[in-house]
Amino acid sequence: MKAPNLHLAVIISTILATSPTQSAAIKCGIKGVTKPCIRDADNMDRYSANVSYNLTEQNSFWKSLEGLYVQDMNFFFEDGTPETNYTAGLPEGLGTFDMSKAKAFVNITVDGSRFYYHRYVMAKHNSDGPEDMQLPGLVHPFDLYAASTFEKNGEAKSMGIIQGYGNELKLVSAGENPATLNPIDDEIFLIVVPATNIDTTNHPVADRSYEVYDCTDPDCNKFKTYNEGYIGLLQDEESTPPHHIRYSRTSSTKVDIDTWMEEFNNVFTEFSIPPPNDPLLVTLTNPNINFNFNIPTFTQPFDPSKSESTPACFTLACPTEDDWKLADPYLGTSPYIEPDGLLAGGFIAGVTTACIVSALLLFFTIYKRGVMARENRVKEVVLISLATTMSLKITQTLSVEDLQEMFEKIDIDGNGSLDKDEMKGLVEEAGVKNMSDRDYDLLFASIDLDGNGTLDFVEFCAFFASISIDESSKDTFEEDA
Repeated sequence: MKAPNLHLAVIISTILATSPTQSAAIKCGIKGVTKPCIRDADNMDRYSANVSYNLTEQNSFWKSLEGLYVQDMNFFFEDGTPETNYTAGLPEGLGTFDMSKAKAFVNITVDGSRFYYHRYVMAKHNSDGPEDMQLPGLVHPFDLYAASTFEKNGEAKSMGIIQGYGNELKLVSAGENPATLNPIDDEIFLIVVPATNIDTTNHPVADRSYEVYDCTDPDCNKFKTYNEGYIGLLQDEESTPPHHIRYSRTSSTKVDIDTWMEEFNNVFTEFSIPPPNDPLLVTLTNPNINFNFNIPTFTQPFDPSKSESTPACFTLACPTEDDWKLADPYLGTSPYIEPDGLLAGGFIAGVTTACIVSALLLFFTIYKRGVMARENRVKEVVLISLATTMSLKITQTLSVEDLQEMFEKIDIDGNGSLDKDEMKGLVEEAGVKNMSDRDYDLLFASIDLDGNGTLDFVEFCAFFASISIDESSKDTFEEDA
């Protein structure tokens, strides 16, 4: 019985190997075997390892945005009045700046999952300073950084901004509610800045805005931009909803590096913005006004006539890799992990059924072979005992006459058939000892082919024909002549 046990072990191992708890290494989405992948069932790219975090691969519009731009910016108050008297935080008496005719220079770069937006905004002084003095124009740098998301839906989320100048400048994180940058239909770029808590004159307010970039040519070399900003009291949001405070309109034209630098230089001249090594040095007659113009806000950030490239960061304060960990999905762990494949119910049922059927067939074969072997042993013992008792020679080719003689000797009442009790008494008389009722029932059932409870001569002959007598048994029980 060693071989059957080996087969049984193989079957059990097969069943265990195909159980759901052992399917950790199986991939999802194998047709007919495992359940569909989440990315296929719900059309969610965020679960697919084959979908990159690179923005240009998610949406080609990001690629068309890259480049250098020269912008004409026009700022307005909520009532539509041009913003011509921006003070820029100057002390009273130093005049104002005209933001209704501002100029801006932009550099947009997309690098893998990261989006870089750098802009200088420049405004001309209104010549309304002390003694109608023409003061230097204003230079305000602004850097915005964003990255693709774990959603892999073509959007980017703001990591934060840096603006102005200063030795202690740091990234202002977008926090838990960042601005969303979303390309739409390959021609519109939408930036939505949600409500943000800030502190203005000791009152918490909501500062929010949106900005729309609308391409005006097929290659997006030119676009119009519209921006609106709102402000409202958070603690009284229902009775005092956010109200419009300012908006801007911008015309942008994509240019090459040479044109960008040339336009930059022209604006420096037109807005009277001096180079950093030659700042405005003035002596004011009013002793109550004291201001130093020898700062970056009122000087050229670099010399465009000698530069072949733009500064890496316009504020001169670039984000670190630790900053990028706040937003870059390549530096984080996605919450959208495709689970290990789970075997489909149909596959499990099919394999289980196949294993059970195979096991049953194997067990039946083993049982059948055991029954047949036991049956043959009983038949052989009975045959040899009967033949010995009746002084018959056992050979592999008993003649019909030999079988007829044996049958007639057993058929005591001469009715041409042997019943079960006659056969059992004869077997016991022949000296077959210790035969259990089970063995005798097995013997009689194997002989009684028609199952009528008696044995006729044909069944008796078939009984002897079904027994294979090995040579040793034949030699042992042959009767001497």
